[in-house]
Amino acid sequence: MSVPRKDQIIGVIGPAGFGGSYLCVELIRRGHAVIGLSRNPESFGTCHGYTPRQLDIESASIEDLARNFSDIDVLVSQYGPHTQGAGALQYMPYIEVVRKLILAVKLTNIKYFVFVGGAGSLLVPTTHECLADHPSFFLSYRQQMAESDAHVRYMEERLGPIGDGLRVYRNARLAVKSGTASSTDLQTIETYEDNIRNNDRASDYIKAGRAALLFFEGNTSFPWTFVSPSPLYRPGARTGSYEITIDHLPLKGERIDKDSILSGRLTGISSADLAMAIVDEIESPKLLHKHWTASADLSNDIAYPCYVTANEI
Repeated sequence: MSVPRKDQIIGVIGPAGFGGSYLCVELIRRGHAVIGLSRNPESFGTCHGYTPRQLDIESASIEDLARNFSDIDVLVSQYGPHTQGAGALQYMPYIEVVRKLILAVKLTNIKYFVFVGGAGSLLVPTTHECLADHPSFFLSYRQQMAESDAHVRYMEERLGPIGDGLRVYRNARLAVKSGTASSTDLQTIETYEDNIRNNDRASDYIKAGRAALLFFEGNTSFPWTFVSPSPLYRPGARTGSYEITIDHLPLKGERIDKDSILSGRLTGISSADLAMAIVDEIESPKLLHKHWTASADLSNDIAYPCYVTANEI
C-alpha cells in the first residue's frame, strides 16, 4: 500500500471525544489536514487544518457515510460511547455501525481504515481467552486503576458515580498500605471486590468491541488496521515512546500462575502516546491487516484532561 502524504486528508470519527481529541491534536501538530466527523464536530474547536463535518454515524445510511468519506484518504474511527459510560451503547447498535462503516469504506477510495476498538479483544498470553472473557480481568483491572490517582480522577470525570466508588476503594487500599486501615476500610475493600467478583462482567459494549474484530480478521477486501488500546488507557503525558504487540496483551513482570496471571501485570498507555502510535502508523504503515495494541510508561501519575481541544495546538 502507498504511504499517506502530509497533503492527504485524514478523517476522524469522534474528533471531540477522549481518544479522538488527542488524535486530532497529534495529527494537526504534524501538519495533517483533518476532517472531524460526528454530531457535534465543532466542539473540538477552530484551528487551521481542522474542518468539522456534521454527521450522525449511527443514523446515517451506508450511502450517506460513503458520500461523507468521498474526499478522505485515511479514515480513523474513534467511535464509541466515550462520555456516557461503557454500558451506554448496546451490542447490536454498535455492531451495526461497524458493519455500515466497513461497507461505506469499501465504496470509497480510502487508502487506510484505522479502527480503534477496545482492550477486550486482546488475547491473554498462554491461554485461548481474550481479555473480556478472562475470569480475573475485572478485579485486576479495578485494583490497578485504584493504584493510580490520575486514573481515578479520569474515571471520576468521565463516569461520575463509578469513579466516585473507585475513589472510596482507592482510599481504603491506601489506608491498608499505610497501616492505618479501620474496620470500615477493610469492609469497603471486601464489599467492593465481592461486588466485582459477583457482578462485574463484560458489558454489551465490551462484548461488541470484541466481536467487531471478526469483521476484520482475515478480510483483505479493504485496507484496515485494528487498534486495541491496552487496558490501563487514560489521559496522560506524551512520553514519545511505546511498544507494539500483535493480538496479545502485553503484561508486566513474570507470570505466577494461570489464576493470577493478570494480577498487578496489566499495561496501559496515555491517550497522547496512543495518538502518536496511530499517527506513526498512518504516516508509515506497517500493520496493514493486523490487530495490535500499544503500551507505554505510565509512571507519571499526573492527571490530564479527558478531552483536549484546538486550543492545545
